[in-house]
Order: sequence, then C-alpha cells, then structure tokens
Amino acid sequence: MNRLTLSFQSMIKKISIFFVLLSLSIQSISQESRLTDQNSIAWFAYTGNIKLSPKVSIHTEYQWRRTEGLKYWQQGLFRTGINYSLRKDVNLIVGYANAQTYSYGDYPASFAFPEHRIFEQLFIKDKIGYIDFSHRFMLEQRFVGSVSLQNGTQKTDYNYLNRMRYRAKAEIPFLKEKLPTKWSLILQDEIFIGWGENIGTNIFDQNRIGILCGYKLNDLVKIEAGYINQTLQQPRRINNRSVFQHNNGFLIAANFSFDVIKK
Repeated sequence: MNRLTLSFQSMIKKISIFFVLLSLSIQSISQESRLTDQNSIAWFAYTGNIKLSPKVSIHTEYQWRRTEGLKYWQQGLFRTGINYSLRKDVNLIVGYANAQTYSYGDYPASFAFPEHRIFEQLFIKDKIGYIDFSHRFMLEQRFVGSVSLQNGTQKTDYNYLNRMRYRAKAEIPFLKEKLPTKWSLILQDEIFIGWGENIGTNIFDQNRIGILCGYKLNDLVKIEAGYINQTLQQPRRINNRSVFQHNNGFLIAANFSFDVIKK
C-alpha cells in the first residue's frame, strides 16, 4: 500500500467523522423545541447497472416507499445517471432524479409535491480482510415543489436547495470453513445535510440507518433485505417548532448488473 493510498484513506476517515459529528451536534441543538412523529415504513428498491464499456455504465434505480405497512404512499423515486470508473475502487456518477413525496404521518403536508434533482456522486470501495467497506459522497441540486390551491386549481412553485450526503457501509460475509459464503451482514448509515441559500434552519435533513442481510445469487444479481430507520426533519415548522419523523420498517432491495459488452 503506497503513501497516496494511505493519505487517501486518512482523508476519507476525517471526512466521515466530520459528517457524523456535524449531524449529532445539529440534532442535539434542535431537541429542545421539536414535535415528533412515529411511522412504520416499507421500502422496495431496484438498482440496475448497465455496463457499456470497461469504464462507462448507465445507472438506473427506482424506489417504491410506503407507510403504514403497504397502505399509503410515502415517496416514489426514480434516479438515473452515467457512471465512470476512475479505477477499480473509485467511481463517479452524474445524473438526474425525480421524486414524488406524499402526505402522511401526524403532520402531513397539505399536498403531495414533486422534486427534480441533479446529482454528482463519488463512490469509493475498500477492503480489510474479508470485510468490504464503501463510502458514498453525493451532492444534490434540488428543485423542490411547493403546491398550493389557487382559485380551485393546484399551482406548483419550485424552490432551489442544496444538499450533501454521506453513506458509510460495511459488508461482513458469513464464513464457512474460513471461506466467505453468498450470505453477508450489511451495516450502513447515511447522513443528509442541507446547505446554501433557502435552507433556513433546516440544516440537518435526515439520517438513515440500515441493518440488512445480503444474498448474492450470482455475479449479476444480489438481494438485500432487513431493518431501516429514517430520522427526518420536515422543511416546515409548526408553531415555530421543528417536526422530526422517526420512521422504522423494512427494506428489500434487488441489485442487478448487466454487461452488454461481455461475449
């Protein structure tokens, strides 16, 4: 391992610690004046990576998110982008996402609202022994709709917001006779931080914790399923108090890899 790699890993660790401490400090400051909302959620996700060349691929993704079991919509999210591999363990993605968020919970929004995003993502993989680590850094330029009723007709205005995200993920394979199997334990945490103009006091956006079980069917298909916890701060305030949602439930994700250049 050369000095450049060691320096790079050290930088990643420092950035990761910064995001964690920033999230904890923001949450602790806002605890005194908050409203809380508990919800059960069920998330289903599809992710597909279509390889076009040794370095270029197309990322496709759709997430179907429900609340109160499967009764009501929470959010629908579509995301796509161009993935460029700088090297085997470092990828860059630039793309577009479209989301529709619905009214749910004890403090629902008046109307479901749309959102358009442009995003840039840096994905870094690392391995220590049998354990696979990954770091995902994402910047989002968000155009969030605000829906109102005017003269009996719904009108949508868009606000521009910036957001940065960091996800740390560790995948620990189940060992059988000192060799990894197709099964693994996955631990992950993702922090969302808003920044720039129009963000107001809503700097902390949300945090997601996942404890999942992974199963690799083959080199092309992998399934992940388990527990997901989402702590989310709504962008609006009620009686000058922040609204924090604590959403708990399960996540089922199917990940596919398609190689159109492979003979």
